[in-house]
Amino acid sequence: MSSLLNPVGAKPARVYWRRRIEILVVLVILVLFVGKACGGGTQPVADNTPIPAVTTTSSATPTPSASTAVIASPTSSPSATATRTPAKGECKDSQVRVYVTAESLENPVGGPVLMRFVVATNSDTTCLRDVGGSQNEVRITSASGNRIWSSDDCNPGGAANVRPISKSSPYAVTVEWNGKVSKPGCSGSKPEASNGSYAIVARNGDVKSQPEPLILN
Repeated sequence: MSSLLNPVGAKPARVYWRRRIEILVVLVILVLFVGKACGGGTQPVADNTPIPAVTTTSSATPTPSASTAVIASPTSSPSATATRTPAKGECKDSQVRVYVTAESLENPVGGPVLMRFVVATNSDTTCLRDVGGSQNEVRITSASGNRIWSSDDCNPGGAANVRPISKSSPYAVTVEWNGKVSKPGCSGSKPEASNGSYAIVARNGDVKSQPEPLILN
């Protein structure tokens, strides 16, 4: 301890004290420099912290929103297309015309009598019509209007038969009458219709044809 307070050497004591003061000054400067260096290194760390936070938030938030909007738009478009009304729908009764004619005006008693049954349309576009057995009927009446025969008497009903029809392509079929009187349900006796004048009327759904003449002789 005495050597520190009272330096011993060949030179005067003030020389040794000056050297010690210089060393202390250097040490203080080093301490201040190191402290400043450590303090300055802390600021960049603090500056770097918010940068990744902002980058992450801005990039994550808009991306899902944009994706959802793009997906939602095309999803709704096919639905609108699937529910769109088709251009070619069912024929309205007002667009349907029914015709029936005997292939020969005069026919022998006891038949057979062949008749042409036609379902046509006055529409400018093709439309669909059920021409199945349950929708069609050909009926023969006497000159006084009495019911003589119907195609539904012995062959009622039938499966649906939806067909496209147009002005250039109507539905047509040949119907045969055996020349006998019949009743609904095909019941009772079936005598031959007598000679005379008759009328033929046809129907498809609620649309009826104009009566056409028929003669048995």
